[in-house]
Amino acid sequence: MKITLQSFASARTALALAIIFAGVFGWWRWLAADESAAGRFQTHPLGRGLVERSVTASGTVKALVTVDVGSQLSGPIIDMKADFNSQVKRGDLIAVIDRAPFEAKVQAASANLAIAKAEVARREAAMAKVQKQLGLLDRDVERYKALASSAGVSRQQLDQAQTQSDTTRHELGAARADLDSARATVVLRQAELDQAEINLHRTLIRSPIDGVVIDRRMQPGQTVTAEYQTPILFQIAQDLSQIQVLAQVDEADIGAVHRGDDVRFTVEAFPEESFAGVVDQIRLAAAKTSGVVTYTVVVRAQNRDMRLFPDMTATVRIITARREGVMIVRNEAIRFRPEAALLGGLGPVDGHARLWVLGGGNAILPKLARLGLEGDATTEILDGEVRPGDMIVLRTADAAAQGRK
Repeated sequence: MKITLQSFASARTALALAIIFAGVFGWWRWLAADESAAGRFQTHPLGRGLVERSVTASGTVKALVTVDVGSQLSGPIIDMKADFNSQVKRGDLIAVIDRAPFEAKVQAASANLAIAKAEVARREAAMAKVQKQLGLLDRDVERYKALASSAGVSRQQLDQAQTQSDTTRHELGAARADLDSARATVVLRQAELDQAEINLHRTLIRSPIDGVVIDRRMQPGQTVTAEYQTPILFQIAQDLSQIQVLAQVDEADIGAVHRGDDVRFTVEAFPEESFAGVVDQIRLAAAKTSGVVTYTVVVRAQNRDMRLFPDMTATVRIITARREGVMIVRNEAIRFRPEAALLGGLGPVDGHARLWVLGGGNAILPKLARLGLEGDATTEILDGEVRPGDMIVLRTADAAAQGRK
């Protein structure tokens, strides 16, 4: 049979198409095989890193020392010498209560003291007079006794002299008691004057500490009433370069928290920034709210740039355990369980976890690992059949896709 040039060209075209089709089919089969192996699972390479276990709580930023400055006296405020955010030193005058009524009380107490001292002088003079009279009467009694033995005076005269002497002696005792009472009155009037002067001094409200005024609750002209409780005029924070966070930790988590634990916390004002602190105190007094029991954990932190303000709400993360530079696996890999058909009757192994490693072909292989510290996101691997670089299965691709929706 004679082969023409046209038929030869057609054969070459058909052969080329066949080769292209075979290449495309082989490429599709390779993709399908890869999809069946790696594409069905989400994996992560095993390596070394950090494991942290933490307790999360909410808290409030507070100054280390906050002093409520109040008034022990009642009266109108005539001057306020400090305002919000004012820097004050210990002893600085920050408010004045009307002094006129208290100055008048000092003057009255001073006058009463002078009267009491004059009364003491009068009583001393009266007692001296009685003492002289008693001395004269005692000498008369002795003289009458000498004369009575020689019948120079009558018995009646001697008895009268003795009676006058005894009566005067009693008057001397009364005069001495009156003098003691007058002296005690002087002490009382002196105490009243001291108290009046103290109250006058208290009309000048001074700062008890060095710090900054974070709250002012009174205005000039407002009347302070201190009969039943001390009214608060100012709230002063001692040093805002160091702050504390009062975190409320649930009773289920408090056992894991210890003094000295590292802390990271955020505030709503700076949501992208994390601040460092340390657990300083775990208070024993519990707080009960709607049946929920919490304990206050005091976290100390630095605030050198003064960006953290009192009463800010903080989200606190207390690091209760930490491992660095250890072989780690994500917690999802420990929880992963493949389809029952792949398990092949494999059961749990005491003291070990079964991790699934992506192998060649379409298979995922189970390997045992002994676990250490279980953290929030990762878990420490102490030893086992796995090695760094193994592609550990975290979840199926379908589960990962659903999680992203």
